[in-house]
Amino acid sequence: MSPGGGDDINLMDIPRKDGEMNEVEERQREVRLFQERIRKGDEPLNIAFIGAAGNGKSSLCNSIMTAFSGEGWREWATVGHFGGLGGQVTHHLLSFLKVEYLESDELHGYNYPTLVDMNGFENSSDELTEELLRIVFYGRLPEEEKLIDAVKLAKNRGIEGLREHYSQNHEDLKIDRIIFVASAKGSLPTHLMEAVRNTAHKGDRVIPVFGVLTHRDEVDTGDVEYMKLETEFRHGLGLPENRFLLCTTYCDAYDKCVGKSRLDHKHPGLDIPILKFMRQVCDTASRVIKDRTTYNEERPTPSSTTNPPADDRQTTESEARRRENLKLMKMFLKGAVVAVIAWIILQMSYDGKDFASICSQHRSRYEFHGHSHCKIDDLEMLCSEKSSLFMWRGIVCLLFAAVVIALDYVFDRYINLFEMLHFE
Repeated sequence: MSPGGGDDINLMDIPRKDGEMNEVEERQREVRLFQERIRKGDEPLNIAFIGAAGNGKSSLCNSIMTAFSGEGWREWATVGHFGGLGGQVTHHLLSFLKVEYLESDELHGYNYPTLVDMNGFENSSDELTEELLRIVFYGRLPEEEKLIDAVKLAKNRGIEGLREHYSQNHEDLKIDRIIFVASAKGSLPTHLMEAVRNTAHKGDRVIPVFGVLTHRDEVDTGDVEYMKLETEFRHGLGLPENRFLLCTTYCDAYDKCVGKSRLDHKHPGLDIPILKFMRQVCDTASRVIKDRTTYNEERPTPSSTTNPPADDRQTTESEARRRENLKLMKMFLKGAVVAVIAWIILQMSYDGKDFASICSQHRSRYEFHGHSHCKIDDLEMLCSEKSSLFMWRGIVCLLFAAVVIALDYVFDRYINLFEMLHFE
């Protein structure tokens, strides 16, 4: 079996034997199986198409609606080429209700999903990207609003300002399923995949994620490079085989490949794999965990891949400076205590002995010269010598304190450096 499983087989290329269903019959069978899987009367699921720009989200969205309707391809979601003068075609968040793409009134009783298409995200896993995804998943981005407007708001008011603004909106399109779309012929947006995984799985409200690789008709599924890309894609989003699809969508490249326009013909071979896949996506056995959690109730948890908000960074830096200043104050206080203790020890050990020795020396000197008493100038000299002695003792005590502070500081830095190297 090829890496994409049975769903990635182009049924148009398989010769039919007598008694086997043709493509039209098999497509009708898949439609019946899909309708049996979805319920009647319940609220339809909201399915968001997420991916980088130019990877075929809008084409896939149109292909799914074509497979559902059975009336032929129509361009519900505007499709264009990313890059060059065209730029990104989809700029607004657009939702497609079943009453818009199902032309038969008989089908409106079934819970066909609401498809939510929007412009592509940057290939990033920073905090802003995750917050934008959270806004979309909680249905806080209004219909027809540009995602770039939210980006500009975040740049002006920060993440908290962004949250405050969108917390005031109603949850009109709360997402129940996520389909991540990437191209099978290009590099994967791994950072964006990580952001989707973090936002959909690590919050309070856990949303089922599915994955689609487009441009199946332009890759060799047996090629080593493709198999490596598919493995990375599935592992990056945590996808088992039943939640993964490699497919061809209704697009210009497919028209050139088959030599006929999607406008003039029906293509059951494209619809069948999509219908099988969407049967899994819309299966009611798969559900959202803690579905009633609101955008205001859930607070994002910091991760190693995201940077803290600007306000949190300022608080963290201020707290770090306060702790550093407190640590230095403790060092100086310790040095001052050491200096006082050294001074007391020196005073107790030598002060009385030194003063008596000085007086004895001067008394002997004056008696030798025939004097019987000390003169005023001699007493001043004694006081001067005692003051000099006190000064040197003070210097010694200050040196002790300085050495203690320096050693304390050096050991603190050494321990911090050791801890950093140890954890790295």
